[in-house]
Amino acid sequence: MEKLSNWILKFRYGILVVVAAITLFLGYFIKDIQVNPDVIGYHPAGDEAAALFMEIGRQYGGNDLLIVGIESDNIFTYDMLNLVRKVTDSVRSVPGISSVTSLTNVLHISSSEYGIEIGRLVDEFNIPTDTLQLRQLQEYTLSEPMYSGFLVSKDATATLVVARVKDGTEQMVIVDQVKQKLDGLDFDGNFYFGGMPVILRELSSVIIGDLFFIAPIAFLLITLVLFWGFRNLQGVLLPMLTVVIAIIWTMGLMSMLGYKLTLLTNLIPVILLAVGSAYSIHIVNRFFREKSQAPAEAIQRTLRYVALPVILASITTIFGFVSFIAGSYLTMIVEFGIFSSLGILFSLILALSFAPAMLSVFSGKGFKATKDFKKINQVEKLTQIIGGWVQNHPRKIVAIWLLLVVAGIWGATKIERRVDLVDYFRRDNIVKQSEYLLREKFTGSMPLFVKITGDIQSPEALRLMQYTQDFMAQFDYIPYSQSVADLIIQMNDAMGEGRRIPEEPEKIEQLWFLLDGQEVMEQLVNFELTEGLVIGHVASTDLEVLREIEVNFAEFAQQNSRADFDVQVTGIPIFFKRLDESIIRSQTSSIIIATSLIILVISLMMRSIWKGILGVVPILVTLLILFGTMGLTGVPLDIATVLCGSITIGIGVDYAIHFMTQFAKSFRATNNTKQSISETISISGRAILINMIAVSLGFAVLMFSNLVPMQRFGLLIALTMISTSMATLTLLPLCLSISGERLKRMFKK
Repeated sequence: MEKLSNWILKFRYGILVVVAAITLFLGYFIKDIQVNPDVIGYHPAGDEAAALFMEIGRQYGGNDLLIVGIESDNIFTYDMLNLVRKVTDSVRSVPGISSVTSLTNVLHISSSEYGIEIGRLVDEFNIPTDTLQLRQLQEYTLSEPMYSGFLVSKDATATLVVARVKDGTEQMVIVDQVKQKLDGLDFDGNFYFGGMPVILRELSSVIIGDLFFIAPIAFLLITLVLFWGFRNLQGVLLPMLTVVIAIIWTMGLMSMLGYKLTLLTNLIPVILLAVGSAYSIHIVNRFFREKSQAPAEAIQRTLRYVALPVILASITTIFGFVSFIAGSYLTMIVEFGIFSSLGILFSLILALSFAPAMLSVFSGKGFKATKDFKKINQVEKLTQIIGGWVQNHPRKIVAIWLLLVVAGIWGATKIERRVDLVDYFRRDNIVKQSEYLLREKFTGSMPLFVKITGDIQSPEALRLMQYTQDFMAQFDYIPYSQSVADLIIQMNDAMGEGRRIPEEPEKIEQLWFLLDGQEVMEQLVNFELTEGLVIGHVASTDLEVLREIEVNFAEFAQQNSRADFDVQVTGIPIFFKRLDESIIRSQTSSIIIATSLIILVISLMMRSIWKGILGVVPILVTLLILFGTMGLTGVPLDIATVLCGSITIGIGVDYAIHFMTQFAKSFRATNNTKQSISETISISGRAILINMIAVSLGFAVLMFSNLVPMQRFGLLIALTMISTSMATLTLLPLCLSISGERLKRMFKK
């Protein structure tokens, strides 16, 4: 490390200039950073279900539905039906909307004295005003499965206007335009907005809001903690300046490379504020302890003592984030792992170069350590209390940790899993309120597509579609389905030939001719009539339901595909199920990978497998407490909380590394375990406690997020940081105390 310190001292001005130049360059690109909240869109390349889903969107006018809900005492009045007409026209006029379906334009097939009549359920140019006509319309509509529960609630108090958004359009812009259009309508009640475009629009708004609201709060709290811990301008300014530069580099690089902010990469500034500041904190903490030396000599001694554990700590933290790449279904999680790791790497580089250069340049110019550093009592007293407990109450400490571990194991068996995007919003959010209306009174907004390829106009294809709909009808969670076979059956019934598919191809062609030009046909069959869709509406996000859908419909597709027909299944329920699988796979694999790599790195750098194993003891205990807390408090595994395990490993192991490094140095000097432990708690305990409080508060500010998973994530990480630091300062010393001669040989090396 002497070469590194000499190099920094020699080129300190050059380092400051280079850092400033890079910061200005990458900072320029931050202004162009964009947001993409689409969780479904981050599917991996090669996913057949995802590819089919996107293909359906391109070919059938979009696979995302924007839903406008209207609630009233009774929908079947002239005023309400006229409002539905106005809403339908307003939504249809928005560019990017491919089709709109409502009570005032939905297809209606009936018989007449001339044969079949294909018209509209409600004539938008002649809406009934007579009470009797309106009552008859209500009774008929509620009796028809095609309308009841799909376009109008069974109690006639709510109706939907369902718009299909074109694939490739700016969905969030369309949502805003629809809302602006409806704001101009005269309606005393409330409109409810649902569907994936609305969810994504709200997610985007929350992501931007959180970024500009929560990150400054985290910055302020961490700054206050550093001032409380160091009572010194350098102790506050250097760590925060270093980590802010690292954030600028990371976010600027993301934008420059064309990556967008997501639900997870939005966390990176807060993570770097909380985690990246740790490396500079340890540098500054040691520098202040060397204050009696000349600045140059103090920097050399600081890097000699701290550089190795800081490097080791950052490497293990990087491994914690890199482990997300393995087993992740969504590329969004992969991007989070990559750029979080880069941010940690930038923080390390700046802590070992920029921070010492700043100390070297400014230490002799009024920007220096306070002379009463050792007299600052708050943190020092706390380390003394902890040291006293370790020396005087080892059995109580072991008993407390054993109790927490047992409770954690029991609680871990009760963990739930959840992938519902609506669950991400707070109770007062408009998305939550709208989805409640959709799920309670209608068929839900999650489409399940069964694509059938073959001669769609043939009786066999239509019967296969009908069979598919009958198969869907077996499941309570698919209350509504639609296909072109429905229309043919209704028309055949209107002809007086029963609710069935005609046997003769010629008759089907005649009925089909009457459907040509109808808007609904573009959503159900392709122009060449070589493929068609059966669209089911799934009204549940329960994981058992999603598993059943994936298993049953995969088997259905396999059993019904043959030489003349190919059956494929896709849809949002399939994605949610795979997202759940990814959460479990990512949780398991990332923890195993992170733990294994960290043991390996510590063992190699400290030249002892036992040191590697001891280094993860506080982490393993904390993981049990983490999962136990989740199970006992009902916090589910979701797209955010799944990150907690590996992040805990990556960040929390830093404390053990710094503790064990200092212990080794003290033990080599004293050859006395008890004295070395006491000295280590006093020296490293200070930096560990300051860092723990800063990191915990940095993550705890996420409780102010408008996204529930972010709130859970922040509080869980804060809990694990407290647990890991306390385990490092209490449980790890006891492990060192009782390991006997093996540790003496180990730490003498």
